[in-house]
Amino acid sequence: MSRSKKKKGGKIFIAIICIILVLCIGIGAVGLAYWNKIKNAPPEVEDTMVYDFDADETVPEVFGDDPEFDKIFEGDASDLRSAIKAWATNDTNIMYSENVINILCIGVDTRNKNTISGLTDSMIVVSINKKLGTITLTSIMRDSYAYLVSPDGTGSFNKINSAFPFYGIDNLISTIQSHFKIRIDGYAMINFALFKAVIDKLGGVNVNLNEREANHFNKNYGWDLQPGSSVNLNGDQALAFCRSRKIYNDGDVQRTQNQREVLIALLQKAATIKPEEIPDYVATFMPYLETSYNEAEVLSLATKAVVGGWATFEVKDLVMPDEESRRAHSGDVWYWEVDYPLAAKKMQEAIYGESIIELAENRTRFY
Repeated sequence: MSRSKKKKGGKIFIAIICIILVLCIGIGAVGLAYWNKIKNAPPEVEDTMVYDFDADETVPEVFGDDPEFDKIFEGDASDLRSAIKAWATNDTNIMYSENVINILCIGVDTRNKNTISGLTDSMIVVSINKKLGTITLTSIMRDSYAYLVSPDGTGSFNKINSAFPFYGIDNLISTIQSHFKIRIDGYAMINFALFKAVIDKLGGVNVNLNEREANHFNKNYGWDLQPGSSVNLNGDQALAFCRSRKIYNDGDVQRTQNQREVLIALLQKAATIKPEEIPDYVATFMPYLETSYNEAEVLSLATKAVVGGWATFEVKDLVMPDEESRRAHSGDVWYWEVDYPLAAKKMQEAIYGESIIELAENRTRFY
């Protein structure tokens, strides 16, 4: 579906769950003493990244009067809003299983390499199903129209990626849980600096790069990339691959696919790390990661990862809402109108292998 009427918005970059897996195994190997030594170490990454991959995009000032976000409260989608609110405030279909761990990985748009703040323009739920032996990467479309509830109980409608800058991490988690009906067990947040550090530390990542993409990057950034099925990208190049959208007819849809492709490539790279290299990787990655997990919880995850053989799990990926459960709204502000019951049912089935949501055959769509 074309995204030609997409408005200006924040940049985007990938959230890297492989760091969680590397850290889990690493902490299990090097112990909590080493974790405590390096977890608060200051970042040491050269600030040489190319930022403006979409040159006419700007990062909105979300705290204040911003017409990009104010306009979305207007319009005539009263029926859609009523349906979304009713669904989001009904907690009966939220699914949980002791066999599944859902970690929300958040890429936050910021220009300061030492801070994590701004729009959550990359939201990937990484689901580890210990029973089925699968790891499912689900991209949440940042422009999904959602019902937000502020800490004081005030309800409003906006794009889902505005929940974090408006109300904080807990609000973003509760918003994703209430709309897609899965329980989030923890989170990890990163910024541009971590992304670049991870890619470069691992010696780059190999992706499928077509001729149009290679020509675009070479022309705009002076690189010498050749198209191919396994092209090695360094940190800056991989960031461009994950963030650029205007060279694609389907814009943000393809961008989320690129993010998951790089994420899978990183998982494959992480699986090749030698045990004696783990302390160095942990020391490199940990200072850039903001996470809900404390030391004991990370050690517990590490044990589960090693004993459970997570590195051998089948990796799957998807985007929600998918093509069947979303429709473009091209008013004053561009966003996705979402059929949340259908999207939530599909997401539960992908993660858990089943769903507790029942949809009537003759049900009326949200849009």
